[in-house]
Amino acid sequence: MNEKDVQTESKKIFLIMLLFFCLIGLILKNLAYPLGVIVGYIICYINFILTIKFSHTILQEGHHILLIILMFMLKLFLMIVGFMIAVIWKEYVHLLSVFFGYLITPITIHWLNLKTRKEMK
Repeated sequence: MNEKDVQTESKKIFLIMLLFFCLIGLILKNLAYPLGVIVGYIICYINFILTIKFSHTILQEGHHILLIILMFMLKLFLMIVGFMIAVIWKEYVHLLSVFFGYLITPITIHWLNLKTRKEMK
């Protein structure tokens, strides 16, 4: 499994989750649910790309503790921004769906691990 596989599969899982939250939004007559998933996935995707870039930089230049701390702080700041968007504009972006948007990449990684284990057997 590499980052291209995760990016490709995460887009598929994002579409499935977006469809699910669109249905919830239609039932509850609230557009904030699918918009929250979109906001959460965008931030999650940016965090994933930043992780890849920082990892390549750390591996090429050596172990820099300051760069690792900066990476984690930047990723946490981006996640706080997503939650703050949901808190400030709660009528447009739902907080719980932002949280589920954040989970798309970890779900994708677990899905790909499960898939590769089944293929190995």
